[in-house]
Parts: sequence; C-alpha cells; structure tokens
Amino acid sequence: MDPSTQTDAEDRLWSLILAASRLVRTGDLDPGIATGFSFSDGPDASLRPVPEGRDGADIQWRPGEGWNLTETPTQDPMRSLAELYLPLCTPVTEGCTAVAHLGQSIDSCVATANGDSCYVTGDENLRHLHRMRALSDAVLVGTETAACDNPRLTTRLVAGDNAIRIVLDRCRRLPPDLGVFTDGAAETWLVCDESRLGDSGTVPKRGRLIGVPTRDDRLDLAALIQRLAELGIRRLFIEGGGVAVSAFVAENLVDRLQVAIAPLLIGGGRLGLSPPASDLLRNAICPCSRLYRMGKDVLYDMDMRRPRDGRSDRPPTGLQRIA
Repeated sequence: MDPSTQTDAEDRLWSLILAASRLVRTGDLDPGIATGFSFSDGPDASLRPVPEGRDGADIQWRPGEGWNLTETPTQDPMRSLAELYLPLCTPVTEGCTAVAHLGQSIDSCVATANGDSCYVTGDENLRHLHRMRALSDAVLVGTETAACDNPRLTTRLVAGDNAIRIVLDRCRRLPPDLGVFTDGAAETWLVCDESRLGDSGTVPKRGRLIGVPTRDDRLDLAALIQRLAELGIRRLFIEGGGVAVSAFVAENLVDRLQVAIAPLLIGGGRLGLSPPASDLLRNAICPCSRLYRMGKDVLYDMDMRRPRDGRSDRPPTGLQRIA
C-alpha cells in the first residue's frame, strides 16, 4: 500500500474508533441490542444506525462480543489499531475501569537518576499515549511525574478531545505554575489528603480540588477510584509515573496494564514498574497479554483481570523475529 494511502486509511479507522467511543460515552448505545452502524467521516465523524436487514454497516455492536468491523483488516497497522483500541470502547455501566501505562528502558527505568525522562520511548508510543487519552474520561499522573515532567496531558498529536487531567498531590506542594494548572486546555482535578482541603496551596485555573482519605501517609487509591466513579469517570488512564502505577497495581485497581519497553539501557535510573514481591514464581502475577511493535519499542498489553492458565494465549513455539 502506498504510504499516503495507508496514512489516510489509518486516520479514517482512528476516526471510526473515536466515533464508537463517543457513542458509548454519551450513552447513545444500547449495549443489550445488536446494532450495525454506518460511519460518516469528516470533521463531525459519527456513527448512524443501519436498519435491521439492510446492508451498509461499517461496524457492528454485538452484546457479549463488543465491537466488530464489517471488514476486518488483515494487515498492520490497521489490524493492530482495531485490535488494540476497539476493546477500550465498550460500555462501562458502573464503577471506574482503569488502564495504566508505563514506558521504560530494558533495565526497567523510566528516567535517569536526575529525572530526565523525555523521552524514554519513541514517537509511536507517544502517539499511543495521546490516543489513550482521547479514549478516556480522565488521565492521571502522580506527584513526581507532574513536578519533573510538567506534562500537558493533551491529545495534540491525534484527533480526539482532551480528557480531564487528574494530578495526585497529597500534601498540596506542587507549584502553581505547572501547565496543567494554568493552560486551560482541559479541566484539571487536584487530588489531595482530605484534611488539607482548607490549606493554602495550588488551585487549578480550570477544575477542582478533590479530597480523599489517607492510609499509612498515602492517598487511599481505592477511595479515589470510588470517588471518581461517583463523579462520572468511567474510563481512567493512569499514565505514570512508576510510583503511581505501581501503587495502583499493588492495590489491584488496574484492569489493564500496558508496559512499553524501549531498546535503551539507562543504568541507575528511576525505577518503573515495581509490583509487590512474590515468594514463589508460581505466585507471580501472570496476566494474559498481547505484544505490539511501536517503532523501535515493544508494548505489552496485559489483561490484569484475566490470568493466564498455561493453556490459553500460548505464544508460538520456536524462534521468531517480531521486529
């Protein structure tokens, strides 16, 4: 396929995925009824129901199965684009579903010892982060990531709306001039110890303060997830850093975990994913996973609610080059 034609096809598929996500998040999809939809591309890309018995559907919703493209792509990147993102466009009827992501080096570092982290992974993974933000109601980062990286947490690299930005700051010590607090590009919710709501400190220009209880001098993350669900957040994207993602994993609050590995050796840097220790290998967390190449990086996409049983999801045997 000609590169420009491939790019156009990829952009169109991404617009279709966004339209499916929008249909679900606005409550306009009845998840109990099988429905076919035609896709209208353009600035106001949307899905329109196709009357039962008629042709013309580009995508179908099937209860118990999810979204299915009428013509399934057989080659990458289209096949992987649909496989990776369409499952994230299913309705969440209660609670809050959390997807976490970390980009780290081969030696499990997310930054150098002095905090330099821009960027451990490459352009393709960065584009993936922006797509994940576009499919989420909110994107969350921890205190250290906000302070060191000053991220914008927008969707500037892809089509799609900005998500609500959530920043953890238990003691309200982050400086007020961080971009997420001042740029007005999207709402920013600052999460702190509920006992500090009345303290002086940073208040987002556009957003709110949220107080949650603490346990052992740490924010109660389970209480935070519950509070976010009460505020209408159904899809949460936990983007970093290593401390925050590891804390959510330790509390068993992550439904899907994505770890991008870059062909990079940092040495003595800040550690990325650090889950609870297992005493025996058979007790280690072993989720079902899929593997995607993103430029020079490799993304592990893991279903934390579906442990691998040794029989299903078995990879091919023998030596095989993937990149």
